[in-house]
Amino acid sequence: MAGRCLNWRTGLGVGALAGLAACGGGVVLLLGFIGSAGGDWLQDDQPAQDGLQLRSNCGPAGNDACRINIQPVNGQNLFAENFDLSFTSNLPGCVDSGDGRAEGKRMTLNGCFTGAYVNINQTVSDSGAVRMFFDVDENDLQMPQGVWVELQQGSRRFVFRNDGQELVVDNVRYVNSTGCELGTPNVPLSLGLRMSNIRNPSGPFETTVSSFVIQGAGGAWQGQFVGVSGLRLTRAGEVLELERRQGSESC
Repeated sequence: MAGRCLNWRTGLGVGALAGLAACGGGVVLLLGFIGSAGGDWLQDDQPAQDGLQLRSNCGPAGNDACRINIQPVNGQNLFAENFDLSFTSNLPGCVDSGDGRAEGKRMTLNGCFTGAYVNINQTVSDSGAVRMFFDVDENDLQMPQGVWVELQQGSRRFVFRNDGQELVVDNVRYVNSTGCELGTPNVPLSLGLRMSNIRNPSGPFETTVSSFVIQGAGGAWQGQFVGVSGLRLTRAGEVLELERRQGSESC
């Protein structure tokens, strides 16, 4: 069976990842997408333009912000791509409340919305007519939970501490924390998150990684979340992909 390496979808334990990496580079591990939920998603009035232009003609008097409050049933599961949803809505044409399902990038709210995630902060209906924005912060991301595994080789593992410090620069909110790459010895790292502020006319409209620095291993990486449990980071042409796996480790 040696040499018969396959393309694998992530969803594997750390031990399985290490075993697949031994295939000698023939395995391609793809980041999964676990959607965000747990709050008010606001409707954009002009989906063809960048950013959120808040639509505010909903509700009984026709002057409320148009929104869908989406909640994961039994709370957000940071390790499951597919999960049930409940929602309430004041959008015209939507039922007032109901249930639905998130399956990877797909989101279905029965009687209200069918579409897909663009990123952790944005969804678009299949018709393109309805675009929704959602603020994602450190409480949604829960970075210290689990162990973050590097997918290229499957051998590097990272954990983050619950020690975030807030910094506001030019009305943009950053949360900086620390952690380590697990090893003998552990190697310290720092993580900077740039938080979305969708109601601000200039954003940011997406929560991103502003800085990921491993001590003694070169300059900073920057990048995006791929769902709430995936990271795609770049640095001068290099790519580093991390996915959160179940586990409990500390620095």
